[in-house]
Amino acid sequence: MLFWTLDFLKGSPIKNNIKNIAFLNENYASEQAKMERRENMSRLINHASSTVPFYKNLNAKKFSDFPIINKNTVRENFEDFKSKQYVGKKCEEVVTSGSTGTPFRLLHDMNKRHRHRADNLYFAKKGGYDLGDKVYLLRASHSKDAKSIVQFRKKNIIPYGIMNYTDTEMDKLFSKIKEDKNHKCIVCFASMAKIIGNYLDKNDVEPLKAKIKSVITDGDSLDNEDKDKLANFFQIPVFARYGNMECGILGQQDEHSKYGYSLNWASYHYEILALTKDVPANKGELGRIVVTDFFNYSMPLIRYDTGDMAILSESTHNGEAPFFERLEGRTVDLVYNTKGEILSPYMVATKMLSYLELKQFQFAQVASKHYEFRLNPWGTFTREEQLKSESREYLGQDAKITIKYVDDIPLLSSGKRRQVVNEIKKR
Repeated sequence: MLFWTLDFLKGSPIKNNIKNIAFLNENYASEQAKMERRENMSRLINHASSTVPFYKNLNAKKFSDFPIINKNTVRENFEDFKSKQYVGKKCEEVVTSGSTGTPFRLLHDMNKRHRHRADNLYFAKKGGYDLGDKVYLLRASHSKDAKSIVQFRKKNIIPYGIMNYTDTEMDKLFSKIKEDKNHKCIVCFASMAKIIGNYLDKNDVEPLKAKIKSVITDGDSLDNEDKDKLANFFQIPVFARYGNMECGILGQQDEHSKYGYSLNWASYHYEILALTKDVPANKGELGRIVVTDFFNYSMPLIRYDTGDMAILSESTHNGEAPFFERLEGRTVDLVYNTKGEILSPYMVATKMLSYLELKQFQFAQVASKHYEFRLNPWGTFTREEQLKSESREYLGQDAKITIKYVDDIPLLSSGKRRQVVNEIKKR
């Protein structure tokens, strides 16, 4: 296969990383795996303490001396998080809208990108995907620039954009999948799974027989009931993936844990801390997920609070690697356009990626045709009209859009902020 030939010519960085990931994740309790994890941590700490201004100024001697950081820490000290060793070297910028409504960006060095790609292929295979399989990527929208189209074709990805989740659009989607006689995989946001579940509840639909090899959800948390509905409809196990743009794949469900998540101990170190203070959560207690990324040396993330919560449990499989028994990830409300059609909340998130001048944002539907953006900008926000115009493209031209400036987005009792909220039923 061309992919592996090109990888070989580059020194096999992807293949070698996959072998390492498989060994460390599948032999968690072995002495060799323990030693490699210790070495990964030691190298990272030495590198960060000597080349990254933020960490160098801490004078931390051991792992526990490092403070808990989050998106705001990195954003407010962006230049100081850059390793001096990687200034001027090729890096890739990753940008996320932020699960809590706070736009965020980070740099990845090329070794991290190789590891990220290897993590993807390893966990995709665990979910039933083989390199080269056709993938239906279900999203609210897709980039239509020439570069993206070429990349999709190279990876055998069929980008399927669904802006409004009507029964008609659902029928078209499933007809297209069924007409395709090739073996295929499906990747979608967990919120899409919920919408498909709602569609199945409303309509008398037979299970889909369409040579589907794999169904993987990502983004927000997958509800157990929705997972079971999709598994019955697609006639194949459905696995939810947990991760983020700044780190990568942090965990994924598998056939052993059903609703739990096997973790990527090969690439990250995990801590579960108490909700209100920076100490380990009690056994069986819901706590904050804090990760350390072993492989991003350009902008190291050490003890990074992801903003999500989980219960960590001991495992009796997979080399006794601890796993997430329960995950409380990102959650969003369903909102509707002015015609009353369900609108993907990720349409809003995707459009907000370009507004890096915002510290935080929240989008609220306050009436059937009335929407409000709550913005917390770094300085003066000068693109109000552009934001309104772009928003009407997916909300409807008759949408009433108001913009409200706030000093902060209120926290939920869980300590999170909601990015997209529907407040109609609350009024």
